[in-house]
Amino acid sequence: MSVSVKPTGAFLRDLKRIGKGSRQDDVIAALKVFAGNPYSSRLNFEPIRSQRGYFSIRANYHDRIVLRETGQSEYEAVAVGNHDYVYVSFFRRK
Repeated sequence: MSVSVKPTGAFLRDLKRIGKGSRQDDVIAALKVFAGNPYSSRLNFEPIRSQRGYFSIRANYHDRIVLRETGQSEYEAVAVGNHDYVYVSFFRRK
């Protein structure tokens, strides 16, 4: 099963904010894995309980990617950052 993922403007700003290097590479690699196999155990794909239609995947030990389901097998990447940023700051500014 494969899915499509489109980045939002906010996601691209977050990606730029985390800086170039291994963190950015981990995010891009995680999105590629997610597009091919969303249930890969390395991603820890799970719904965000407090926000209907939102999910998270793990990019690396520190960074999470927030996805919004837009259709069957279609997602938007809406935020990326450390745990506190995506679960506290992102949903507060939403």
